[in-house]
Amino acid sequence: MKNSKLIILLIAIIFILWSVFPKTKPLLKGFYQSEMIGSHIIQRLVREEDNSFVEWINNREVDRGTYEKLDDKSYRINSNRQNFEITLNDDNSFEIVISKLNDGTPFIMKNITTDDIRYGFGKFEDVDEYKSLLD
Repeated sequence: MKNSKLIILLIAIIFILWSVFPKTKPLLKGFYQSEMIGSHIIQRLVREEDNSFVEWINNREVDRGTYEKLDDKSYRINSNRQNFEITLNDDNSFEIVISKLNDGTPFIMKNITTDDIRYGFGKFEDVDEYKSLLD
């Protein structure tokens, strides 16, 4: 009986400590990818070290730029092709809109790795066609 009271007390203490300590905040960093949007997939590499990003559509590089942190979860994305703000969700994903791809409906970019590695997909002849999706 005494052991069961001690176990219940320990469980209660662990639960209280778990709920009081702050959870890790999401951080815009790593490699993000969308689900298929029609016949397109969006990828974005975000580098924390220099606040830069590279964006691909179907493995074609379509944009590069920088970002700035606005508050704990919000960021402003800046490039030559597009400027917008995002808000990170608790699972480190965010929504974006590319009106030519999804009729203006937001889609989710999921963080699939927090590695700060530069990715490349090779050379393609039709890159301008994919860049025009951001216009």
